[in-house]
Amino acid sequence: MTVLPDGLPLADEFPDVTRDEWHRLVEGVLRKTGASDATGVHAEEALATEVEDGITVRPLYTSQDAPQDPGRPGYPGFAPYLRGARAAGSAVSGWDVRQRHAHPDAGTTNRAVLADLENGAGSVWLAVGEGGVAVDALPEALAGVYLDLAPVVLDAGPDFEAAARALLRLYADRQVPPHAALGNLGADPLGLVARTGRDADLPAHLAAAADLAVACYRDHRGVRALTVDALPYHEAGGGVAQELGCSLAAGVAYLRALTGAGMPVEAACSELEFRYAATADQFTTIAKLRAARRLWARVAEACGVATGSAECAQRQHAVTSPVMMTRRDPWVNMLRTTVASLAAGVGGADAVTVLPFDSAIGLPDDFARRIARNTSTILLEESGLARVIDPAGGSWYVESLTEEICRAAWGWFQEIERAGGLAAALASGLVRDRLAATWERRSRDLARRKEPITGVSEFPNLAEPPVRREAAPERSGGGLPRVRRDE
Repeated sequence: MTVLPDGLPLADEFPDVTRDEWHRLVEGVLRKTGASDATGVHAEEALATEVEDGITVRPLYTSQDAPQDPGRPGYPGFAPYLRGARAAGSAVSGWDVRQRHAHPDAGTTNRAVLADLENGAGSVWLAVGEGGVAVDALPEALAGVYLDLAPVVLDAGPDFEAAARALLRLYADRQVPPHAALGNLGADPLGLVARTGRDADLPAHLAAAADLAVACYRDHRGVRALTVDALPYHEAGGGVAQELGCSLAAGVAYLRALTGAGMPVEAACSELEFRYAATADQFTTIAKLRAARRLWARVAEACGVATGSAECAQRQHAVTSPVMMTRRDPWVNMLRTTVASLAAGVGGADAVTVLPFDSAIGLPDDFARRIARNTSTILLEESGLARVIDPAGGSWYVESLTEEICRAAWGWFQEIERAGGLAAALASGLVRDRLAATWERRSRDLARRKEPITGVSEFPNLAEPPVRREAAPERSGGGLPRVRRDE
C-alpha cells in the first residue's frame, strides 16, 4: 500500500492560470462557434446571465470577485450572521423538519400529524380556520401530541387571534410548563393584506398581534407570536431581492408595532420568525438565506439592538417553493424539492418544510407525505449534510452572489420605506406593479422555453394519465395574484 506524504502539494504539478489566459481561450471558442467576436473582459460579459432583479451571474469567479471587507463574513453564530445564526450551524441535530397539515377534518389531520412526528418530523405547521381545521377542533387535531417536545406553528390567516388564543388555552389545559411551550402563533397581519387585499382591519390586527407578542414574551418564551411570511411575494412572481425587501419592510413594521405596545426592541425581535421560499435554483436559494440574515442583523442594529446580540440573528423557516410545483408530471416535483431542501439546509435555514410532490393538485396522500419528510431524513442522516457548518462559506461565487442580492434587496426595501412602509406600498399598488413586471419578464422566458420546465415544456408525457387528489380547501384571495409556472 502506498503511503502519501503529509501535505502532498497536488496543485504544484499544474501551472497557474491567469484570468487573461482564460479570456483568450474563451475568445477562441466564441469565434469558432460564431456566438461572439468579443475580446478581453467583453468575452466574459458575453457569457454572463441575468437572473432576477438585475442580478448577473458571471461565468468565472476568482478571489478578486469576493467581497473585500475582511470583517463582513464573520463566523457562524456571530454578527452579521451571514454564516449562520448558530455557532454550530445545523451540525449534529440538523434543521427542524417541519411538515404542513391543511386537511379540514380534525381526525384525519391528527392521524397525519402523529404519523409525521413518529417518522422523522420535528414540528407541526398547521392550517387553522379558513383553509384548514376549525379553530374549535384544534384540541382534536393535536390529540396525542407532546406539546412540550413538538413545536406547533399556526397558519390561521384572518382567524389568527382566535387560533392563537385556542393554542395558548390548550397549553394551559394540558399543563405544559410555560418555559416548555414551543412553536409560533403565526400572526402576520401584513401577509394577510398581501394575500387578501383587505387592509381595513390592519390597525386592529396589528394591535392583536402586539398583544399576543406581549403575552408570549411574558409567559411563553419558547413561543414566537409573529411570522414574517415572504411567500405571498414569491408566489406573486417576485424575484429573490423583491422577496427579501418585502420581508425586511414587514419585519420593520412589526418592530414598530411591538415597540409601540411597550416592548423593548430586543424582545420585539425575539418574537419574529421569517419564512422564505426555497427553489430548485440552489445557489440563489443559498445566497438568499445568507443575505436575509445579514440584512436583518443590519436592520436590528439600526433599530437599537446591541451589535452581536442574539436577538439580531434572524430565525428562518424555508418552504420548498409552491410556484415551482407542477400539476403535470408531478413526480418530477420530487427532484425539485430535493434540490430546494438541500439548498435551504446549506443556506442555514432553522426549519425546512418540503411540500409533498402532489401538493399542487390537492391534498397530499400518505405516500407523498412520507416522501416529503424522508427527503430531509436522507439529506440529514444518509448524506450527512448537517455535519458541515456553512458548506457554502468561502465560495467566491456564493459570496459574490450574496453581496449582489444584499444590494438589490436593500435598495427595494429602501424604496418601500420611502413609499411609507409596506402597508402603504401594498395599498398604492407599488408592490403589485413591481412584482407583476418581474413575472411578465419571467413568463416570456417560460413561453419561449428559455426557462424550461421538465415534464411540462421539456420531455412532456402527452399520454400521462392525470393524478387525482382530494381538493384542498380554498382561502380567500383578492390581494397579490398567485402565479403558476405550468399555466
